[in-house]
Amino acid sequence: MRAEPEAAPPGTAWALVADTRVTACRFDEAQELLADLVERRRGAYVCPANAYSIMLAVDDPGYREIVNGADLVTADGMPVVWAQRLFGHGGAERVHNDDLFLACCARYPGWRHFLVGGREGQPEQVAAEMSRRFPGIQVVGTRPTPVRPLPREESDAIVGEIVQRRPDIVWVGMGTPAQDIWMVESARRAGVPMVGVGSLFDLLSGRTRPAPEWMKRNGLQWLFRLLQEPSRLGGRYARYNTRFAMAVAGQWLARRQGR
Repeated sequence: MRAEPEAAPPGTAWALVADTRVTACRFDEAQELLADLVERRRGAYVCPANAYSIMLAVDDPGYREIVNGADLVTADGMPVVWAQRLFGHGGAERVHNDDLFLACCARYPGWRHFLVGGREGQPEQVAAEMSRRFPGIQVVGTRPTPVRPLPREESDAIVGEIVQRRPDIVWVGMGTPAQDIWMVESARRAGVPMVGVGSLFDLLSGRTRPAPEWMKRNGLQWLFRLLQEPSRLGGRYARYNTRFAMAVAGQWLARRQGR
């Protein structure tokens, strides 16, 4: 594990939210920061941060060390963005990694992509959808991960294939926290930037539907997802979103008292 990124891209700003470092930037800046990692051919990794993952980091210092060691930590939900703004980063914007993926596919057509994660056949479905949306896009490899955590032999085989195929970027859709744990162990070995994209594979394979833009802008994507998967997400949201709000409120009060 790394406690600090080796060399974050120049100009990277960070906001501390419940002891988790989250990159404070606009959406277009996030694309440029990621492109900088791709240009430098570094074994970097990018974690998404939302209320759930930040509370996991509060509960597990080892996981917090993984997230805080990422080269970029994107503000994956509006509650995290609101917290960043509350703590002095007024220009911070939401950077959901599903949207970051699609924006980078359009903006950087020369990138070579590798997809890791999802059920059997799912990354191939995602690759087909990428080709439909972005004709000429290069997907140089796909590997599903139906069993998590990955057995060591399978993980080694995936890293070996990545090294052999030489992609510019690897998109990892294993969900939180599995994808972050795998990336911190694998990015350096593969020598290529990796980005955790959580729900992207479900979205592009048609298993789930995208939230309307107005819901995303107003911090209601969680509600849209809850309506699609109430049994899986209901308990998580009730527990972790409430705790997140309390943690941010406590941090804000502590800062005021410190003044």
